[in-house]
Amino acid sequence: MGQSGTLDRAATAAGRLLLDALGEEGPARSLSRLGSSPQAVRLLHELFTVAVRRSFVGRDARDVTGYIRDLLEYQALPVGGQLARQSEAVVRSALGEPELAYAIPALRRAEIICLVVGDLARPPGVPADELLALVRQAEARVARS
Repeated sequence: MGQSGTLDRAATAAGRLLLDALGEEGPARSLSRLGSSPQAVRLLHELFTVAVRRSFVGRDARDVTGYIRDLLEYQALPVGGQLARQSEAVVRSALGEPELAYAIPALRRAEIICLVVGDLARPPGVPADELLALVRQAEARVARS
């Protein structure tokens, strides 16, 4: 994805960790390993919210369903059943329906967030400048809270 030139432009160490993980061959797996850095985990959650809202606000709920089906298929995961329902609920929770994700265990929510954020790097991937802008927006949200 070519993140190497953008790594030093993230405002925080956590931002650089996220960009680094997104540049790995298995970004979702790399993101899931950031658990030892509370700042990176918090930023990951904000990045998830920023990316989901940028992609889905104002769109039909069926677009979320289609996206989840495509993402799970790409990851060679079951496209129906509990994982699909939970994934859709987590995405929709970021769109203003937080109650949909309340019953989903925290570990599963974290896995889904890693899958969705990691998907930003799916070939051809989000352009490096756009990805950096998403990370910076998430960093700003963390700084405000």
